[in-house]
Amino acid sequence: MSETVQLEQLINEKTGVEEESRHLDEEQRQLKLRAKMLCEKIIQELKKKNNQKQQSVSQLQSRIGALEAQLNTLSVSSVLGENANEGANGNGDEGEAADVLEEEMQQTEDNAVTVNEVDNEEMTEDTDEKQGKKKRKFF
Repeated sequence: MSETVQLEQLINEKTGVEEESRHLDEEQRQLKLRAKMLCEKIIQELKKKNNQKQQSVSQLQSRIGALEAQLNTLSVSSVLGENANEGANGNGDEGEAADVLEEEMQQTEDNAVTVNEVDNEEMTEDTDEKQGKKKRKFF
């Protein structure tokens, strides 16, 4: 009889371990699903932030373009002012050339964005040279 009791205990233990295994498999499946959903939410949030950053970049590019256009307009108007003074003595072709130049500048400004790279080494060298010159001035 003791062998039968032991066999029943082993069968019950086996059944319990199998049940625990199924429970752990289900929990693992649910955790994987939750992790997947969280990753998707993170991706959505990152996309939102990227869109906001892209809008900010676009706004800054537009603002830079407008400022460059304003600067070029001021530069052209100062050149045109000088040419107008000289043009009073000329034959009038210079005024037409200035108008054409202004139109071409405006078209270029509308289509162009300028980005300049700054090299830290060059800045350091320039700063060192300026400081060296300043030091020499005092001696």
